Amino acid sequence: MTGRKEELREFRSLKNDGYVKYGNNSFGTIKGYGMITNGDSTIRKVAYVEGLQHNLISVSQLVVGTGLKVSFDDEGSEIIEKQSKKVLLKSERKGEMYPLNLNPIRGKPTICLLTKANTNDSWLWHRRLSQLNIKDINKLVLGDHVHGLPLLKFDKDHLCAACEMGKQHRKSYPT
Repeated sequence: MTGRKEELREFRSLKNDGYVKYGNNSFGTIKGYGMITNGDSTIRKVAYVEGLQHNLISVSQLVVGTGLKVSFDDEGSEIIEKQSKKVLLKSERKGEMYPLNLNPIRGKPTICLLTKANTNDSWLWHRRLSQLNIKDINKLVLGDHVHGLPLLKFDKDHLCAACEMGKQHRKSYPT
């Protein structure tokens, strides 16, 4: 869970997806889900809770069905991949807490893993972004300039009817 919406990638907002109960018996509403990545590891389905002051990880949700193992001792904690025995994240213990150093990547990803958008998605985003050129939409995706824009490669397969009408020149009126 996090209270910082700007750190989430591929954020999906939800109208009513539940709440979180804090230790002091107060509640926070879950506003949506996204993912956080630091390049080496990615945590999916991270809940955005409005007003939350700290980032929290549910160990049970992290372990169940993901192939990960979490171990705690007096020095710190480790998140380990079960099959390869590779340590994904390590943290030192500070008092009674085990804080994780998971600094999200900002800006352009280091590798380009874009799938091609279907025709309907391409033209939907073309219309949503006020008839913006498909080439410019692809620049927005690669630069990670627009929150909520899916990581897809948009393709121009035909001419948009509204853009075609806008580019037509009128014949001058006779004097």
